[in-house]
Amino acid sequence: MKRFLVLAGLATSLGLAVPVAAQAATIAPAVGVQGGVQLQLAGGKHGHGGYHGHHGGPRYHHKPPPPRHYYRPPPVVHHHYHPAPRPWAYWQPYVVRYHYHSFGPPVYYTGHPYYGDYYRVRARDRHNVAVWLGISAITGAILFSTY
Repeated sequence: MKRFLVLAGLATSLGLAVPVAAQAATIAPAVGVQGGVQLQLAGGKHGHGGYHGHHGGPRYHHKPPPPRHYYRPPPVVHHHYHPAPRPWAYWQPYVVRYHYHSFGPPVYYTGHPYYGDYYRVRARDRHNVAVWLGISAITGAILFSTY
């Protein structure tokens, strides 16, 4: 019974569709409808029914704006000033302020990965104990002191 109803419905729909198509074919030359006409959906270039959403605009060049919790890293700072290392005689009075005396001959080291350029000097501290001092050749800071 179900098959009979399905076939009857199909025959009815095909029977109604054929006369409508024939009638449209007879009207078409009188109206002047041309072939190859394209159908365009109303509602914008994407066919969303008029809703375009937020595309960012000219400020973001059609990208969505960053979220409010967007983290922008700090700008990279390039230091162009590279101070020249100073001679040991320039830094010796500064080391004397920290109660070191009786300095031996300084040895200059370049390109240390942590210290940079520095002097290594044998000296005596305030208790007259011999120490090795590492003095920065650029800032004059005492980098290390070992007994």
